[in-house]
Amino acid sequence: MNIFYPTVNIKEKYQDKIVVEVPEVYELMQIASSLTGTFKNDPNLIKSSSSYYQDFRNHFQEFENHDLVLKLNKAFEENPYGNNQHAIRMLSLGLDIDNQNSLIDNGFININPATKYFLSTSVFFPSLNTNLIEDFAKKSNFKDFYKEHKGYYSKLINNYNELCDFKGMQTWLEKKFTSKYQSYRIIFSPLTGGFHSTTSFPNSDRSMDQTFMFVSAPRENIANLSPKEFETASSLSSRIVFTEIDHNYVNPVTDQFLNELDEAMDDYKNWNGQNGGSYPSKYSTFNEYMTWGVFNLYALDTYSEENMDTIIQYPTDFITENRKFIRFREFNQELIRLYESKDKPKIEELYEPIFEWMRKEYETSN
Repeated sequence: MNIFYPTVNIKEKYQDKIVVEVPEVYELMQIASSLTGTFKNDPNLIKSSSSYYQDFRNHFQEFENHDLVLKLNKAFEENPYGNNQHAIRMLSLGLDIDNQNSLIDNGFININPATKYFLSTSVFFPSLNTNLIEDFAKKSNFKDFYKEHKGYYSKLINNYNELCDFKGMQTWLEKKFTSKYQSYRIIFSPLTGGFHSTTSFPNSDRSMDQTFMFVSAPRENIANLSPKEFETASSLSSRIVFTEIDHNYVNPVTDQFLNELDEAMDDYKNWNGQNGGSYPSKYSTFNEYMTWGVFNLYALDTYSEENMDTIIQYPTDFITENRKFIRFREFNQELIRLYESKDKPKIEELYEPIFEWMRKEYETSN
């Protein structure tokens, strides 16, 4: 048991539930981060095509040189997708903000003090920067902005729940994997671009696990979609969340096949054309292949046959061409073939045959 591994206190409102939310301090930190030059210059970090973005710019742009924003930008400069980003997303959930703009530890997350001590010079801990955050919130009238947009947040939350069958996802994943999680928290900001992440933590006595998906907002207008358009929109929003959720199921299975993975993927750069990027290893590259592949298996079992080609083609094209996972089309085709030929088994039963195919594919193409 790693004493440096954080634990969480799962509140009743989250236990055995799937909750979609825009937490207040989380949104405060996303707003401050979105004012940094690093975020403004990266469309993967910030979504600038919404009316909410314009409201954000109009309200907060004069605070671009606030000390909090400058400190965040310095933290992001080396790697905006690294530990600072993950720490800010996760640890902001442990703070509430009162009407006097004072931050309050809500007791959600337990971190060994030694972890903060050793990482405080290299990682941005919100709880160690409360004065800066409170000053930014007060001077920018953040509370007023958040309150004015609560109806907008609620609309997007409702849209997520309409577009995505979260309970169906959980049921399917627990049927296809042995992992179980007692709580899903799906957390988004309307400002978030395409950079999504996920993690999970046990509760204090390690009897339950809570998983967190940090994602972008769903489609804003869905009321007038035809049934076919709605199903396609549903698949697009579902893919965003699903490929984060299922990392919490896929990664533990991959951990059981590390030797097989090492043999099957001789060089991850033959599968990953990102030229570095966020997946600089066999393990991270394969898990991304598998999480997107598993979504397509879920899609096969979930959506109508009429729309199936379109629903599977879009994520397949996106991860192959945009994300540069250059062999995903062939990988996905083989994964689907194996899944159907084996009468749709648990996913772990597909690992050895997909590794065998990968070895042959590598030998054939070289």
